Amino acid sequence: MLVRERMTAPVVTVPRDTDYQQALQLMQEKRLRRLPVVDQERRLVGIVAERDLLLAATRYPRAGVDVGEFMATKLVTAAPGMSLRDAARLMLEHRVGGLPVLDGGTIVGIITESDIFRRFVELQDKA
Repeated sequence: MLVRERMTAPVVTVPRDTDYQQALQLMQEKRLRRLPVVDQERRLVGIVAERDLLLAATRYPRAGVDVGEFMATKLVTAAPGMSLRDAARLMLEHRVGGLPVLDGGTIVGIITESDIFRRFVELQDKA
């Protein structure tokens, strides 16, 4: 099974100048734990995790701080044609819970540990 078959698409993204409070609210509304950060051409420039934004909320309760201040920029990504097994290995090796999926440098989806767990459960239910 390939990443493209299990990834979430379209993916919810934010620009780097999004206020962290807006990003946190978006995450809570959409029930997300991470948000890819993109430039104007939808090229991936970072990713911000819910825990990073919650930390920002304790440090800057009233200040307007952009997600660009908190995003991770050393990114591990997947390709749509990558196997779920290889994507899971990357997540384990790099200790991340999700991988932005890039096609030609443009973000086309996101694959998370939850997506892979769902597939695992489906396979177990069939056994």
